[in-house]
Amino acid sequence: MPAASAPFRPWADLDAGLVSSIAACCALREYASCRAVCGAWRSALPPPLSRPLAVLPADDAAGHPVSLAACSHHARRWARLLHGDLHRPSPTGPIGAAAAGCRCVGASRDGWLALVAGDAEAPAGPLLFNPFTGEEIPLDPELYEPAHERAPKIVFSPNPTPLDFTAVSLCRPNRVAVQRTSDGWSHIEDTGPLLDRDVVLVDVAYSHDDGKVYCLARDGQVHVLHLNRRRRSCRRRVPPMEVGPLPKLPLGAVVFPSPYDTISKFTDAKNLVLCDGVLYQVWRRPTGAGNATVAAPTGGVRRWIHIFKGDVFVLRFDPGNWPSSPCWSVVEAKDLRGNALFVGMNEAAVVRTEGVSANSVYYWDGPRGGGYEAVVYSLATGASVRWPAATTGGVSSPVWYFLPAGETQREEPEATEVEATSGEATTPELDEEELDHSAHCLKKTMSLLGRLDYSLVYCSTLSV
Repeated sequence: MPAASAPFRPWADLDAGLVSSIAACCALREYASCRAVCGAWRSALPPPLSRPLAVLPADDAAGHPVSLAACSHHARRWARLLHGDLHRPSPTGPIGAAAAGCRCVGASRDGWLALVAGDAEAPAGPLLFNPFTGEEIPLDPELYEPAHERAPKIVFSPNPTPLDFTAVSLCRPNRVAVQRTSDGWSHIEDTGPLLDRDVVLVDVAYSHDDGKVYCLARDGQVHVLHLNRRRRSCRRRVPPMEVGPLPKLPLGAVVFPSPYDTISKFTDAKNLVLCDGVLYQVWRRPTGAGNATVAAPTGGVRRWIHIFKGDVFVLRFDPGNWPSSPCWSVVEAKDLRGNALFVGMNEAAVVRTEGVSANSVYYWDGPRGGGYEAVVYSLATGASVRWPAATTGGVSSPVWYFLPAGETQREEPEATEVEATSGEATTPELDEEELDHSAHCLKKTMSLLGRLDYSLVYCSTLSV
């Protein structure tokens, strides 16, 4: 039978990569409708709340500070999401006319971004911004020093409001600035006089539960900033912030097991992760740093330690192991309990859901060629897999972004199961209302894409 007269097959038979491409053409709130067309489409598209997004430079002249992009696991490419659901910062706000040149320097799991713009001569920001609600919270200019650090890392408390929030900025390698606002009163604390000048910080993490800021140094040491509560009626003067070692760290304890005490000196890229009250470190040697071979500590079996570019090491703080073992232990795949760690300039995220590789570390490598590339490292296999390069203008900030839970205002409808070959219902209990629902979701999805010739799409899929 000629190909032109071949009978049309059901929508459920569409290639998963093509389904991902179709979903990429939809605005964020319409993504759920794509997943509700049928079971095959639902399995091809990960849940919207667990889909890791990248932050790209804005691609329009409408004043959006950034764009969001999703990586299709089937189509193997990044695709910009439509701006239909996103708000723009106020033109009279801290960013103002500089919105087109924004840089994202932080992101939280509840949908907020930290933005800066401009340079040392004309800095703009910093600003906390929710792209889905349009809310803005201006931050103190002390949190942004473009003369020292073009893009600081800013972490902040969950669900911030203009009258109640905490923001922590790694604005220089040896300076952390903390802004705390409560009941309309805002205070700025500085670690400048508290930290040793030789300390080089590479990452910060904020724990809202106990009011502590964890600062990770390049050598793997962790300094803790204790944010003391301000009490106006307190007779004893308490400093607003104190620096100390990790809690429960025994005096004189061995910190890292051998040979990781040596490896820590050759893994410049380090991140902190707080997961269920447990502190983790993620070390890696960036691709651009090349391989390294160093002499092993005396008394060991090996004479040399080989550290290859792209190597990733994960350690967990276990102070109870001392004195039988060092306080930081090496993490194996089973220790992550099926979770995936997303590290970068964002607040480190711990995710466990479909569409995400379990027991893995997701990170950004680069910058390479003006942008960053996403990499997935598997603790089970020890292999790193590079995600497709972002051809949409380059990922300008090494930030992972996840949709806030409140963005799904209605519960996602379950997809109607349809037989892949016949298009008939799989169970006799499927009533006309359910069939109408599936048809409505399909019609709604196709209306978003404009007129689409199914025969052309389906034939092109077969020819790949």
